Amino acid sequence: MMAAIGTATPAAAEPVRLDVSEAVSGIDERSGRAVVDFILTTAGREAFARFTTAHVGRRIDIRVDGRTLLRPVVSEPVHGGVGRIPVDSLDDGRVLARRLGREGARLEVEAVAE
Repeated sequence: MMAAIGTATPAAAEPVRLDVSEAVSGIDERSGRAVVDFILTTAGREAFARFTTAHVGRRIDIRVDGRTLLRPVVSEPVHGGVGRIPVDSLDDGRVLARRLGREGARLEVEAVAE
């Protein structure tokens, strides 16, 4: 779903911080699972597009405030600047959406060392 900017070698890759312009909690219509949908700022969208382009086929960490929430494999570059994070409950989703929506929140992506 997400990825990071990659000009460094995989071993030297640093986390890429992505700024979020909006985050809302809800229920996925197909699965019925609680989720948080987010929209990146223009700069965040561009950084994420570069990161995912550089890391297609690689596993990445998606972290919020330093805590890994997802570890997907990037299947294709992501250019739209939107994402979805599954959570355990609507309450967890509300908490995460508030965290992502506050100034200074850290949504980061980083390639996982192979």
